[in-house]
Amino acid sequence: MQLLFLISALLVTPVSGGEAEIYWGKKTFTIEKLPSDLPRSAREALEVWSPVAKELEYRFDLDPAARVLLVTRAKNSQIEKQMALAAAVIESFDRELPAPPKRRSVTPPKLVPKLVAAGKAAPKKDAPAPVPEDPEDPDGGSHPWTLQPKPVEPPKATENVTATTWGAQNAQPDTQTIVVFVVKNEEHFAVLLKALAKAVPHLEPWTKAATALQGFVLGNPLMGAYLESHPSLEEWNPEHELVNRLGRLCLLRRFGELPNWFVQGYAWHLEIRLQGGVYCFPWRDEFVWAVEHDAWPRDVEKRYETQHMKAKDFLGWKRGKYQNAEAQASWGMVEYLLVKEAAKLPDLLDELFVYREEHALIQDDPSSWRRDTEYEIPIPEQERLLTAHLGPEYLERATLYLRKELDP
Repeated sequence: MQLLFLISALLVTPVSGGEAEIYWGKKTFTIEKLPSDLPRSAREALEVWSPVAKELEYRFDLDPAARVLLVTRAKNSQIEKQMALAAAVIESFDRELPAPPKRRSVTPPKLVPKLVAAGKAAPKKDAPAPVPEDPEDPDGGSHPWTLQPKPVEPPKATENVTATTWGAQNAQPDTQTIVVFVVKNEEHFAVLLKALAKAVPHLEPWTKAATALQGFVLGNPLMGAYLESHPSLEEWNPEHELVNRLGRLCLLRRFGELPNWFVQGYAWHLEIRLQGGVYCFPWRDEFVWAVEHDAWPRDVEKRYETQHMKAKDFLGWKRGKYQNAEAQASWGMVEYLLVKEAAKLPDLLDELFVYREEHALIQDDPSSWRRDTEYEIPIPEQERLLTAHLGPEYLERATLYLRKELDP
């Protein structure tokens, strides 16, 4: 059963008057009367978030394909511009990173016979649901739900086990409706987090810490949020927030969780392409100077006039800490890949996704597995996959591109 059905059961309440208005093209309707041609994924998302929208007095806006659901203040004078930005992100994403013609399948983990100690089968542990991506971790990357492998007792006897369906809780790629909340203030953000904790219980510890954030991106449920404004936010641009976060959500929807360097690099690519600069700096605490916003192309070009691009420049950058040199190198590498290796990218990203799905596992005992939310694909494995798809000279080609062809 998909997670959205579970959320619906937890959140949906009987509807009454004053429901949030829903806009889809030229149609306007309420949750009480959804059109028959509305895609199922959009219908589920609307049912999930209608109680919250009603409480906050927010509206819903769907793009023509019902692929993105934007949730904003009912009296929102910026909605046309926001929906135009969302459409621009989708158009760029589909053109630059289409789904691979043939997707790889994830190999299920090999379950071995269950251990039996002293003639008794060990009690089966309840595995927590997969925890989605949260790049805006407030305490520098130390996730409140960090999973640690547990020691396994030496086997004394064995009994057969039955394999269960792998990935039953995961939605298929390119099927979900992305939900983005543009939240008015901190009070509304707290209401949203409370509803999320109720809907997805294993996220409750995170939602308590997330009150200190200005936004988030989650993979399951597929949603993002950001504050529309805040007195303490300097160099803050909500339009950049929408472009950056929606770009990352598009990646999650089609390719699952990818290495941090590509996720952030692609989000910055969209910011620069569609908005002319960079305003989103995840995990960065220090002041951002105004000149930094549009300086990246010049800075990267100048850097690689005298340096050669190396794998360590970008591959080792993990979530949780902002590193300017690695951030700019990640953006530069993504620019190269999109311009010079576009035809090879979808299959490369698909294989990175499959590799992570098959290896991001923790074994509680020989018959029990769960996801490792802190997992990073090892750098040598990333290098191997990049070389296999792009060829052994890709770093030299990237260096030449950044020196001579990058448009500053």
